[in-house]
This record gives sequence, structure tokens and C-alpha cells, in this order.
Amino acid sequence: MLFWSDNIFRRAVWEGGGMAVRSGGGLSKLFLVMLLGVTVFAWWMVSDPWNPLLNFFWSDTYAVLIQVTLVAAAVGWVMKRILGQGVPRRGLQWFYGILFFPVLLFPLLRCHYKVPYVFCRACPSPCPWGISRTFLFNGFLILNLLGRSWCSNLCPFGTFQELQSSIFRKHLRQPSWLSGVAYFILLATLGFYLAPLFRWPWLNWFDVGNYDFVKVTAIAALLIMLTAFLIPKFWCRNLCPVGTLHLLFMRLRIKKTGDKHFR
Repeated sequence: MLFWSDNIFRRAVWEGGGMAVRSGGGLSKLFLVMLLGVTVFAWWMVSDPWNPLLNFFWSDTYAVLIQVTLVAAAVGWVMKRILGQGVPRRGLQWFYGILFFPVLLFPLLRCHYKVPYVFCRACPSPCPWGISRTFLFNGFLILNLLGRSWCSNLCPFGTFQELQSSIFRKHLRQPSWLSGVAYFILLATLGFYLAPLFRWPWLNWFDVGNYDFVKVTAIAALLIMLTAFLIPKFWCRNLCPVGTLHLLFMRLRIKKTGDKHFR
């Protein structure tokens, strides 16, 4: 029987899939470049979210482009298995990081419910991202089954947090109680996903203007970012529903095969 602590299991999953933290000046410089780009783009979106130039990222054309690149990632994984070589991991991280960053940030600023991808069924003004939601998340999960391709190589948040972890050589040990937070968030997300089917009135609390969204989001994002400097992959390991589902899949794999090696 396999008895691993949850923290050891999480480290094995994230670091075994090519996500080990590596310190070095090169990665630190990459992080600063990425941080500058994210800050400039986020400031542009916050200061002028309805700028005509930004409308491209809210268009059907961009949504189709995202879907095509997800399919291309799966095809690339198959070709790598056949040919034994593929696109360098760092190149994939930068390409998908830049391409998918608006997918993660834009809905936060324009989503009617201010909780993107969760209440799409009840949204009075459907957007390309709400319509594409099922395809996107199924694509993320399938890519994770294909060698953890999404979480390890393509996710913008994962890349950003990996670069964050390269800034400091020493990191804090994650408290054991945090391991349960990920499953709570996953269950809450599933509950919110199903809530529109029952037309629960408390959903109105998430409408635009019902709370100080900018302040709440800014404080939460700042806390998550600062914590990720000290606890590697903090978002991926504890808060991301896709990452938590990935962990559950790996647990099932270990239970079925007894394989502790995640490569």
C-alpha cells in the first residue's frame, strides 16, 4: 500500500512533470520581463477595458484561435511521442503564456458575474468565452492526461509562478492544512457551476457592482503572488480547480498501477 503525505504527493506530481523549481539569473530575468508585460497589459485593460484594440480578445476570431492552438498542443504531443522530439518547453511556455493570458484576465474585467467561467449558464449576455467554456476546460484536462501538458508546459499562471519561484533559493514548507483547501475550492467551483440550473437568488450577489470587485481582486491577486515567491506553485497546488483535478487523476493512477514515477 502507498501512504504518502499530501504535500509529498503534490511535490512529486508538480516537480516530476518537469515543473521543478530551478533558481538562476536567467529565469529571474525572464520573470521580470513577464511581470512587466503582465503589468502593462493589465493596466491597459483596467484603464480602458472597452478600447477597440482590445475587442479582438473578446471576439469569436480569438476564441477560435485559442481552440485551434489547444488542438495543436494535443497534436504536438502525439508527434513528439512518434518522432521523439518536439518544441522546446520554454518556447511552449512563452507562446501559450502570451496567447492565453487574455483568456485568464479579460473575463475578470468584462464578465457579467465577475467570476469568469462559472455562471455562464445564467449569464444574460453570453460571450465567446462562456460559449467556449466546455471546450476550453475539457481541453485543459485532456492535455493534462497527455503527460500533464497543460499544467507543466502551457498554463500562463503555471509559467508565471514557476518563474516566481526562481527568485529565491530557499522556500517555506507548505502547511499541511493547506492541502484540504484545494479540494474545498474544487467542490465550491462545481457547486457554483451547477447553481444556475436551480436559479438560486444568492447568485445575484456576484453581479457587476454588487461588491468592490477591483479592490477584492487586487488584494487577492497580490496575496497569491507574494505567497508564490515563498511556496512554489502556490496557485497550482492549492487554488486551481484544473490543477486539483489533475492531482486526483494522478492519485487514481497511483492506486491503479502503483507507479510513483510521474515522468
